[in-house]
Amino acid sequence: MPDLMRASSWLSALLTFAASGVYGFSLVCLLAQILPEIRTLQLVVSFLPHVLVAGVVASLALAFIRPYFAFAGAILVLVSGAPLLLFSKYETPVAADCAPGECLTVITANILERREAMIALSALAEREDADLISINEAVSRMTDYSYRSAFPNHQYVVHAAWENMPRPMGNPITLLSRIPIADRQRTLRDDTAGRAYIVADLGGDWQQTRLVLAHAMVPLWNEGLKARSALLDAASTAAEESETFMMMGDFNLTPWAPHFRDLPGKRAGDPRWTATWPTRLRMLGIPIDHIMYDGELQLVEVRVLESIGSDHLPVLARFRKP
Repeated sequence: MPDLMRASSWLSALLTFAASGVYGFSLVCLLAQILPEIRTLQLVVSFLPHVLVAGVVASLALAFIRPYFAFAGAILVLVSGAPLLLFSKYETPVAADCAPGECLTVITANILERREAMIALSALAEREDADLISINEAVSRMTDYSYRSAFPNHQYVVHAAWENMPRPMGNPITLLSRIPIADRQRTLRDDTAGRAYIVADLGGDWQQTRLVLAHAMVPLWNEGLKARSALLDAASTAAEESETFMMMGDFNLTPWAPHFRDLPGKRAGDPRWTATWPTRLRMLGIPIDHIMYDGELQLVEVRVLESIGSDHLPVLARFRKP
């Protein structure tokens, strides 16, 4: 009996210690909503779904051992999880079909500058009959002709890389389109840590539709957090200059981070309990690749696609005009 009591005491202490750690992370997630300029808080809140699940499990495990502590912890977990539980800045697909040529199919993918991933993305785009392809961390030192060769159905190319920008930049980004592009712009600001964004206005049947591509800095340090915010703010402003737009890419930002509320439009698809990065840890992954949209666009389909050999999963969205 004494041994059993000691074991029970040790188990109670262990569960209390583990739960205290989980509740601590919940408190950090709550503070992240109040203090969006602190890098560490923003990194932790990216994993809010995991903290929420762990908090629920911890509260249930403690319910019969330390009921008051478990109840207080559960309240903290639910309050800190509100940005996830109440998240509504998204649209789900409508029950509608697309006649041939009626829909616009968009894929955004981070290929990690891997040529094999680019080849896999080309095959994926052909299978999905994609009209527009947004590539983050595109392959450097590739000419427009090389992209047209790799993506023969997409003859309109806008590529932003160090070789065609006014000063050195970070990871290249590329827009591939089989729809004519009426106007294009590549912008590299001083405050985005070498990250550029692309603005392209479509022509043809989709004129007055604007595309904005952005790949933001990872907020691993305070300057990175500021650079991410600066890039996304500039890209958002460019998108909102058009009544109908799509803003897409690897934002290195989860939907429950405070800055996501400032992005224009709504996300294509519910991001809760889904992940786009990293591919090898799907259960522990987070959604940081997004397609935002607004205006005269109706979401018909949205999917997270299979791996193409990068550490990110591509995202597909299909739209039509109502």
